[in-house]
Amino acid sequence: MTEKILVVSRDLLLANNACFQGFKAGKDHVLWKLFAENGVFRERYQMEQDLRYKQLIVYLVLKYRDRIFVYQRIKATGEKRLLDLYSFGLGGHINPVSTQSFRKLIISNLNRELKEEVVFPGYYSYRFLGFLNDEQTEVGQYHLGLVFLISCLSGEISVKEKNKIRGSLIPISQLDDYRPNLENWSRLLLPQVKKYCSHSKAFNGKPI
Repeated sequence: MTEKILVVSRDLLLANNACFQGFKAGKDHVLWKLFAENGVFRERYQMEQDLRYKQLIVYLVLKYRDRIFVYQRIKATGEKRLLDLYSFGLGGHINPVSTQSFRKLIISNLNRELKEEVVFPGYYSYRFLGFLNDEQTEVGQYHLGLVFLISCLSGEISVKEKNKIRGSLIPISQLDDYRPNLENWSRLLLPQVKKYCSHSKAFNGKPI
């Protein structure tokens, strides 16, 4: 079964100084415009081995009060390069939807990723934190993250694919304990998550 995903040319990113290392906070309008005007959909199976493109990923950090949802990839995971590592970001590719708005395209995929990966009652709100890029690992070289903080109304969060991942809410004060075993994106993002976790917007999103 084929899947089309949103990608952007690496050469274009390099020409615009957008292949940075680490986390870039804030709403960089130049980057958003670059993605909106130059992003293209390509077959996923081709892009997984093509370093000429960066795959754009929605990377979702789930928060409930003073706790962050942390999960671990176990033996049935599809991403073997991240097996047994912990993460506090749910990552998903961006697929085509029927909209002319780039913002609506991103938010639609954000909502879809939440519904596919986790279950929780009640409402949630989202806040864009910034961009995440890692040129120093094999996985990171193929992807560029759009990071969102998801504030949940309920702490009853569970994963859907229990044969692939397991997860639970962890107090923010304990996140540093996971640092040695975090996947690299989460390790790069850790200082920002600790900084932003207590500053979420009111619950004005949609129910799962």
